Amino acid sequence: MKTNSTDSYSIIASWIPRLKLSIIAFFIGLLPLPVLANAKMEVSPRGTDGDIITLKVKVLNDDNIPIVGLQKSDFKIQTGKITNLSNDDTPINLKYSEIEKFQLIPPGEQLKSDPAYVVILLDMSGSMREKDASGVKKIDGAILAIRGFIKLVREKNLPVHISLVPFGESNKAQYHYEVTQEEIAKHLLPANSPDLDKRVSDLASSSTNAATNLYQPLQEAVEYLGNNVEEFTRQANSSNDLKNDLGKDEEKIPPKLAVILLSDGYHNIDRGTEDQQFAKLEKVFKEHSTVRVYTLGYGESLKHLRDRAINCNIPNRLLDEKQAVDLIQSCKLTNGDIFNYIVDQPRLKQIAELTGGISKFPDNSNEAVNSLETFFKALREYELQYLQPNAAPAEKYQVQVSVNSAKRELNINAEPVQIRMSNFISKLPLIPDRLIILILTLGILGGGLWGFKRWSQHLKEEAERFI
Repeated sequence: MKTNSTDSYSIIASWIPRLKLSIIAFFIGLLPLPVLANAKMEVSPRGTDGDIITLKVKVLNDDNIPIVGLQKSDFKIQTGKITNLSNDDTPINLKYSEIEKFQLIPPGEQLKSDPAYVVILLDMSGSMREKDASGVKKIDGAILAIRGFIKLVREKNLPVHISLVPFGESNKAQYHYEVTQEEIAKHLLPANSPDLDKRVSDLASSSTNAATNLYQPLQEAVEYLGNNVEEFTRQANSSNDLKNDLGKDEEKIPPKLAVILLSDGYHNIDRGTEDQQFAKLEKVFKEHSTVRVYTLGYGESLKHLRDRAINCNIPNRLLDEKQAVDLIQSCKLTNGDIFNYIVDQPRLKQIAELTGGISKFPDNSNEAVNSLETFFKALREYELQYLQPNAAPAEKYQVQVSVNSAKRELNINAEPVQIRMSNFISKLPLIPDRLIILILTLGILGGGLWGFKRWSQHLKEEAERFI
């Protein structure tokens, strides 16, 4: 019995490690695969050129930051002719076919980029005179980042217009920077304009001693871009006007509209009604949904600020909530006023998310420069080009683009988009279209020659009659 008992214990003992591995493997199998959780794609069609289709494609991670470096093999394009529509005009019974041959053009290799209109709002509050983690004054770091952004736009020769506008409220005129739509329009300049360099230099030497009003300048900037979208679209497509006059029905391409908010603080105007003010701003975002806001909160994190404050026991979970700013105001620093170091990360992140933009929170000048480089990349997209099989004039097609990359852990599908072919496709099939055109052309030429011969014969007969 002892031998059997010992053998049983040995068998059980030998199975325990295997059982543990099985249990671990089971629970691992229940876990989701490691993918970019909320990665997404945005596809926008461009005007057709004959039967050539051009698509602009943006691939974003869960922070709305562009995913760069994708290869042609990562993309898949499917297209189907729209023949039937449901009661709500949704295509039904689509028969998709995969496009085997297409061209992927990365942002850096595109001959023509979409125009963009960008408003940069620069915080001129007194706290911008404080030094960042690298010992640089935050106003100097902000100016350095703005210059870097302009330099990138110029190096890539992008059709971008920039309006650099300071903001801040004060009872003293020399510290007051009011933001109006007229002020934004006044300073809207092409990125390669020397006046833009002068504008940056002037602001670099301007006074910073204002209170921070984030919402009113944001509202003015978003409304300005949104209210002028038709005019900006006309300007952006002015080179196509001649083509349109000649009868080519090319759809106008709307430019990118963006606001970059650069601040080291929080909204401290009428703080008691902050919720109501933000609700009004949120409504403006919804009314002008084509405008994206990119927020750069320049300074130390709320967690770092709490840790170096005295008797400041705010839980981490609350520092991610909107009340964090009000809670941390009661904390004290051994050296300096805590109000000069509060960056409203929760609200700035929320503003970017509501508009489909990006939020960054650098604590030094180098990171500030890198953050604006990220915003710059967000203005650029992949480009896909392919020939629409069996394209027919004025016909509509639905296109589905997807990205599947095991290396990048991506497997996402974009919302389908519809393409309408132009009324005239130069690349017509040989039969029957080209044959019909050839017959008609020969018929017209033949008729013209016959008419000319009859007219010549008539003139000759008239001349002989008078001789």
